[in-house]
Parts: sequence; structure tokens; C-alpha cells
Amino acid sequence: MKTCYYELLEVRRDATADEIRKGYRRQALLLHPDKNMDNVEEATQKFALVQAAYEILSDPDEREWYDSHREQILRDEAPATSTSAGASSFQSGTTIADLLRFFDPSLFAIMDDSDIGFFSIARRVFSQLAQEEVEFAESEQQDNEPNELRLPEFGNSKSAWNEEVKYFYSAWSAFSTRKSFAWCDAYNLAAAPERRVRRAMEKENKKLRDAGKREYNDTVRAFVAFIRKRDPRGKSPAAENEQRQQDMAARVKEQAARARAAHRERFKDYEEQEWAMPSAKDEQLWEEEYGYDPDTPGTPDPAGDNYDDDDDDDIIIFECVICNKTFKSEKQMESHEKSKKHLKMVKDVVRRMKKENKAMGLDQPAGESSRQAEEEDEDAYSDEYIDAVEHGVSHMTV
Repeated sequence: MKTCYYELLEVRRDATADEIRKGYRRQALLLHPDKNMDNVEEATQKFALVQAAYEILSDPDEREWYDSHREQILRDEAPATSTSAGASSFQSGTTIADLLRFFDPSLFAIMDDSDIGFFSIARRVFSQLAQEEVEFAESEQQDNEPNELRLPEFGNSKSAWNEEVKYFYSAWSAFSTRKSFAWCDAYNLAAAPERRVRRAMEKENKKLRDAGKREYNDTVRAFVAFIRKRDPRGKSPAAENEQRQQDMAARVKEQAARARAAHRERFKDYEEQEWAMPSAKDEQLWEEEYGYDPDTPGTPDPAGDNYDDDDDDDIIIFECVICNKTFKSEKQMESHEKSKKHLKMVKDVVRRMKKENKAMGLDQPAGESSRQAEEEDEDAYSDEYIDAVEHGVSHMTV
């Protein structure tokens, strides 16, 4: 039986990160080979175990996974690969217990392509897993169905990150087994006395198979993450830059989430004051200015979140320079031009323009010629304004 990592560091199972770090330093000083010159070989082995324990327990994700599989790892027992009563005769192949034996950092201490090196051990494990998946997929394959299962190889120490390694981890991180897990069945369907009992057996067997698949997939993915963390190829400039960008994006996303939560917390008890609420007159002004009707579904609210006026290139604005108002549609503009308020403003503008011309001495004819000139000027001003409105011109030439 293996020794518990918590016992190696002499800390409790609910120890904090600081307690684990202190426990590791204490044990490292006690078991370091330089301080045990009388028994260097045994001290080296124990020191390696302490290092492996700290490497697992110091990582929150690996510690969580270790805690959930601690009993299986300590037992170090491989369950029977043969099927239970009523299960398929197909062997389970590599089991979860088999994979748990490789969650040991001391096995991957040598970073080379030798038989006991990191790359050779990891390559053998992934090759075995891939071979089992291909064999099972072929056994379940129909005659007219092609087998499209392709799992990339682990490679060696010379494999490039962008061309091979990155693709390998991308594919295996989303691993999903093709095995049926029929050996997890608890009931033999052939022994069912009737159809109702058979359906109940099938339902229970399906639950057990799905649970077995889920645990197996989680174990393989955890092993992929375990290997990737220790893969020296992942420390290349390209890999480090990619990881840095992912970490930065994650931090930005987390910071934005915290800011939104703080904003909601700050204004959760906010109540709009009565003086700040829009009155009936305000709503009428909104409707006149922007054509907004709160009682008409689908009408955009200029004060709402769904109102978008940022894209000026796609919006044509109709402007009445006389009344100093803008409108979103030609129909609103035409409706405004027929209003009494607008017609009154037009007459006032024409009257002021004539008065200014007289004050500046621009038009001073005598007698009947003067009256005729005034009438012609008024007609000219009116015709010019009408022409400007008809052609959508937003200003008049004075």
C-alpha cells in the first residue's frame, strides 16, 4: 500500500496551502540526502516522495483530484477486467486503477527519450489508450460505416509545439471514450422474467455504464493535464506566449465579473426617486422628438438599453433648422411640418428676416414699388423654404 501524501508531509487533510508549504520545508530539511550521509539511498527515495507529495498538494486542481481518488490510489488495486454477471465478454482494457499508478511525479523525473524517461512512459500510456479505443470502435463498427477515430500521438522530445504537441493536447483534453462499459452492468437481461422487469434492468445498467464512462473520461483528461503540466515542450516561447495570453484573458474575464458583481451589490437597494421619474409631459416630449410611444410594442426607447444611435453612418437624420429639432424618419419630419407650432415658427422667421433686411438697408424701395418688393421677398422666402423642405435640405439660404 502506498503512503498518503498528507502523511508524508505530516499535515492534516484539510490543511491550508501555507501549512502544506511549511510541512514540505520541514520534511525536506529532515530528509535531504545532504543531511543523511549515513543513509543516502534511503533518504533520496524519501526525499523524492516528499517532493512528489508537495507537487500534487500544492496545485489546487491536482489536490482536488487526488482527494477524490485517494482511497483508490492508496489501495493500488486493479479491479477485475472481466465482466460481471450479465455483462459483455469484452474486456475493459486499461482501467482507472491502471491510470492512477501513473499519477506519480517521481515516474517522470527523467526528461529524455530513454525507456524510463518522461517521453517514453507517456507515449506508451497514450498509445495503449488510443489502441484500445480504435479496437473497440472497429468491433462496434457497422459494415457500411467508416471508422473516423483519429487520436494523435504523443511524440518525443524533438516534437514541435505548434505542429504536433499543441494538436495532441487539444485533442486529448476533450477525450471521450468509445468503450461501452458493458462490464459495469449489474443485471443479466436474459434472466428477466417479463418485459417490465427487463426495461428496469436496462435502465439501471445504463446508469452504471454512463457513470463508468464519465469517471473514465475524467481520469484520462486529468492524466492529460498532469502530463501537460510537466511537459518541457510546453515551456517553449510559443507555448509560454499562448499560455500567457490565456491567463491574461481569464484574469480580464474574472475582473469584469467581479466589477459587475460589485456594481450590482452597490445598487441593489437603489430606489428611483419620485422627482427623477418621467412625467406625462416628458413622455409626450419624447414622442414628439423621437416618435417614441411607450404603449406601442417594438418602438425603440431613446432612454432604453436597446436604443442604438452609435452608428451614424447607417442612420439618416432629418433636421428642421427652424425649430431646431431632428427626426429619425421622413414620416416624422412631414408630420412635424404640418404642425401649428412649426408653421408659426416659419412665419416668425420670415418676419424677422424681413425686419433685419430693412434695418441693414438692404431693401428700401419707395411707394408701390416698395410694397411690391416686400411681397416678392416674402414669396421668395416662402418658395425657398418649401423647396428646401421638398428636397430634404436641412438649411435655408438667407
